[in-house]
Amino acid sequence: MLRERTIETFSIMNRQAIVTLKPNKKMKQLSLLFLFMAFVSCGQKELPFGQYQEAISLNGTWQFLASNNIGKDQLLTADYSSWDTLKVPGNWDTRSRYADFVGRGFYRKEFQIPDDWRGKHVRVHFGAVYQTSKVWLNGQFLGEHVGGYTPFGFNVTDVIKREGSNSLVVMADNSYNRGAWWPWGGISREVTLEAHEPIRLVSQHISAIPDFERDEVQFAIRYRLKNNSSKTVKADIRATIDQQQDTVYATKDVAPGEEVFSEIKFNRSLADYKLWCVDAPNLYSLTSQVTVDGKTVDLDTDKFGIRKFEVRGEQFFLNNKPVRLNGVNRVHDHPSYGNTEPDPLVRKDMMDIKYNLGGDFARLMHAPYSENLLDLCDSIGFLLVGEIPVWGDDDPQAFPDNPLTKQWLKEMVERDYNHPSVVAWSVGNELRDPKGEWSEKAMTTAQYKYVNSMLDYVEKLDATRLKTYVTITSYRQGEVGTEPYEKVDFISMNSYGEAMKLAQKTHEKFPGKPIFISEIGKSQIGPAPAAELSEELVTELKGLKNLPYVTGFSIWSYNDYRSKYKGTPATGFREWGVVNERRERKKAYYQLKEVFSFWEK
Repeated sequence: MLRERTIETFSIMNRQAIVTLKPNKKMKQLSLLFLFMAFVSCGQKELPFGQYQEAISLNGTWQFLASNNIGKDQLLTADYSSWDTLKVPGNWDTRSRYADFVGRGFYRKEFQIPDDWRGKHVRVHFGAVYQTSKVWLNGQFLGEHVGGYTPFGFNVTDVIKREGSNSLVVMADNSYNRGAWWPWGGISREVTLEAHEPIRLVSQHISAIPDFERDEVQFAIRYRLKNNSSKTVKADIRATIDQQQDTVYATKDVAPGEEVFSEIKFNRSLADYKLWCVDAPNLYSLTSQVTVDGKTVDLDTDKFGIRKFEVRGEQFFLNNKPVRLNGVNRVHDHPSYGNTEPDPLVRKDMMDIKYNLGGDFARLMHAPYSENLLDLCDSIGFLLVGEIPVWGDDDPQAFPDNPLTKQWLKEMVERDYNHPSVVAWSVGNELRDPKGEWSEKAMTTAQYKYVNSMLDYVEKLDATRLKTYVTITSYRQGEVGTEPYEKVDFISMNSYGEAMKLAQKTHEKFPGKPIFISEIGKSQIGPAPAAELSEELVTELKGLKNLPYVTGFSIWSYNDYRSKYKGTPATGFREWGVVNERRERKKAYYQLKEVFSFWEK
């Protein structure tokens, strides 16, 4: 349990700052020895760092074997020259010979490290591997990770060879499948080798929330430091926000083997900053420099935005103004790229959704997004709800206090915390009892308790954003006490027919909170180019504007996507998009654009 201790409140040149330290049990022996603020220019002093290359990409060509039969001993002594080759990042199912392979794919990469990494601590970092992965370096097992969309890594300092070649072997298993999207197998995000000093900055999280009554911005920076050395070190942190003449300093003792958390809070005049919003997504940079004995040992920069997204009564407010926002869901899927999300595809899709269609807000997908998509949404002002892949009537993960779903949620929140485009977290989608008729659907007791336990966990991980869960039972048999309601900040509901009627019914049963139609459709949609939205759906989309408690909608979906789910056509692609899998526009695209324009009038 973290407890907060306010150290000091002071003013320098009429700028107020509140500094707090949040220690855990390991931090009780630590003391905050030195803390002050200075009025300096960010450009006056260069941050000296980079005596050696900090990271090496392991992307590119890897050797590959698809096999559900090979054992560990065979794997580690294999003749890798006989294996096939694949690109990383990549998915094996984009290759015709592996298009339908389900199971274990093995990757192998040989590499050397630079001479100037001798004496450095080394980590291997994976952006994402679907779904279950195991990793070996030079024949030694490093560990296992379960979860296909979030990052993980290993400290390999004691395993890596400083001279000669190293052999990295990765197993990826795509047997686990949720939802109607394709379980693209493989190493789908970047792989990097990172060198660092014995003490490193594991993470920095910044929140910057405007207080419109006090005309100030409330900043909070939370650091996580790790000391891998054998002695106590005194770490100085210098944190600077660009274009602002403020720099925060802190000094902290970190014991051997310790991982410590600390938080610095300070307030600034709102007039000195520009807000982040959908029409003007202004971004700032937080740069934190860690020094030990006058030597820079780590340096990290993250972009962030200053904005406040909140619920008041039955409305959304962005930066003190009521907003109603529409969007379109997007599946991370392409026939050529799988779910690897290359920059050109992400940019093309999201710029089209934002600037051509006119969308501003969506829970795009049932799984954590790629980092480049988040960066782009930050820069263009597209609001997102992040969600973990817990879905449907038979999801085995939907039980209370599930350690695996907590891991997924934690990995997503910790990675994505600084992105201003992310305004809410969702803990699942369309959970319901597999038994009974559709009209009688309700959540099971275990599903209900799962959602509530995860909403509690969201609050512990990130109290600065809204919480939600996506329902299709609220307008069926869901009632207060059996349907997540009290702990969500807004109701997300999916509808594939009679959206207005179902939204009204949900509002009657669960009043006082906004409703966002997180998925909407009707008789989805058909092949390009002639497929269109039904007249009934267009009428519903426009009619929702008349319900003041409905904050907006997001149509499912932007693109057609590969699937093995029931009802998928023989092409192998669910034709639910307003563009097809190759991004050819359908008639439905232009209808949706007209509906978005109608809402803006």
